[in-house]
Amino acid sequence: MQARRTAVRAVLGVVVVTFLVSALALVHVAAWSWIRQRWQLETDATAALLAAGDLVIAGVLTMLALRLTPSQAEIEARLLRQQACMALTETMAWPTILLRVLPLLRLLRRRDDTSGH
Repeated sequence: MQARRTAVRAVLGVVVVTFLVSALALVHVAAWSWIRQRWQLETDATAALLAAGDLVIAGVLTMLALRLTPSQAEIEARLLRQQACMALTETMAWPTILLRVLPLLRLLRRRDDTSGH
């Protein structure tokens, strides 16, 4: 059931992104029209101005993304998760080793029994 829900969410996410990209394209068309009418610019000048604006917005968003660092709570949660995984690994190590070694010991014991006869 969870896999189906995840698949539905993924499909809905793709649809949402499609609509967002379409809306962004229409915003660009509207901006294009407004710039051309407002300042009566040529096509190439309008395109250059619109591209410059896109680059500035992309730069600002990139700078914001680069400044995002993990919070103290995130760091502590990661450390706690790592410690729990290490503790679980240490706890599970001996039973795992025994489960792998016991069949070998039995095999060796059988060899000794058969070779001694």
